[in-house]
Amino acid sequence: MFQIIKSKIFQMLVPYIKLYKLLTWKFYLTFCKKIKIIVGAGPSKYKGWFSTDIWTLDLTKESDFKKYFTTKKINYVLAEHVFEHLDNLQLKKTITNIYNYSADDVNIRIAVPDGFHKDQSYIEYVRPGGTGEGSLDHKHLFTYKSLIEVFEKCGFKGEAVEYWDEEGIFHKGYKDDEKGIITRSFINDERNKKGNPVYTSLIIDFKKKA
Repeated sequence: MFQIIKSKIFQMLVPYIKLYKLLTWKFYLTFCKKIKIIVGAGPSKYKGWFSTDIWTLDLTKESDFKKYFTTKKINYVLAEHVFEHLDNLQLKKTITNIYNYSADDVNIRIAVPDGFHKDQSYIEYVRPGGTGEGSLDHKHLFTYKSLIEVFEKCGFKGEAVEYWDEEGIFHKGYKDDEKGIITRSFINDERNKKGNPVYTSLIIDFKKKA
């Protein structure tokens, strides 16, 4: 009962949340040199980045992109564990919108659960319908190959930064930089504090094809 009431109150507040976000966006535009957005941000906030979620920027709706990116185009996108929640049609719409409303030199940093992780308990935790938090809503379990393929069809090329390959070898190249911080990464996740890649993400940087 409490959850139902809480949900209804939130729905009532959504129009005010959208208005507040638009006002803070105007303020952000005044001072930023580069447009850096976090999509599906939840509580994530980083200096110089503008945090969005589905209530303020629905990635599948071009009308939402028009609200924010008519005067300036996007230079950086950060999405940590977001794209696995999108079905195939939503993925295509999202990537197309980002392509159309981003600068030619845009960098898109995507982090998702890694389908080539060699630990089967990890796979069980993150797979669609798995045991992990939020996994019931997962639509995909990407590998570096399958995620790059999706983006390539929409005009991007990908550089794998942190990933497991099909031979069960872990590649660690991620570091915190201006392209975006990933908390569920080898260097930042507490589960890896002993130096073993217990919980890592598939992290890929995407750029537009020349």
